[in-house]
Amino acid sequence: MTDRQKQILEELIREYVKGAEPVSSNFLAGKCARLPDGQGFDCSPATIRAEMLNLEKEGFLAQPHTSAGRIPTDKAYRYFVDYLLKEKEEILPEKDRKAIDKTISSASRDPHALSSGLAKTMAGLTDDFVISGIPDTGEFFRVGFSNIFELPEFQETEDVLGLGNMFDEFENYFESFFDKIERNELLVSIGRENPTGEVSNETVIIASYPLPMGYEGISAVIGPMRMAYDRNMALLKYVAKRMNQLR
Repeated sequence: MTDRQKQILEELIREYVKGAEPVSSNFLAGKCARLPDGQGFDCSPATIRAEMLNLEKEGFLAQPHTSAGRIPTDKAYRYFVDYLLKEKEEILPEKDRKAIDKTISSASRDPHALSSGLAKTMAGLTDDFVISGIPDTGEFFRVGFSNIFELPEFQETEDVLGLGNMFDEFENYFESFFDKIERNELLVSIGRENPTGEVSNETVIIASYPLPMGYEGISAVIGPMRMAYDRNMALLKYVAKRMNQLR
């Protein structure tokens, strides 16, 4: 992928994450023209339109039937996570770090209270669906499922039912993730990569970390593919870092 295509794809993804509306070449050209020196690439609508067509042919973009704009595919989000975000490491805002620190310090090294508190705090910070738990005991705390009911991705009945199955059966789904999770690393499963088989619109980001009393803990942020990956990944990385510091 060329540098220009990378920049176009990143701008398109970030705009789509914010607005949930297909993004046009004219919009990107106008935004590019307002940046210093166009940030190094040709801002003309024709050039951007041609590059978007190339990205569509490569499977990174899709065009809804009723729109002239484009939306990212799960392949685009995977490239965004694996390459574009790694070039720009997100730092969790201080207020979010303080919220996590307060949750951890108030749990008095109780693994159950920690799991419950982290689920509530992270759901409040992300506006996504969060599950935290202790796989050793089969205890999982689910918070924020209602956060995603009003999102456009989950307006169709079958999509909501599929996500509801993940809510009910996360323990079973988690088993398919477990062997893939590396300590101190995040597992990001996007769209059709997920094991549910029913919904292709969601992303699951999971972190594992040690808990007091020798338990292993996990936290998962679950939401639409159109989620704030940089923020959610920074949040889970910070949680894992702080939990490792408790040891």
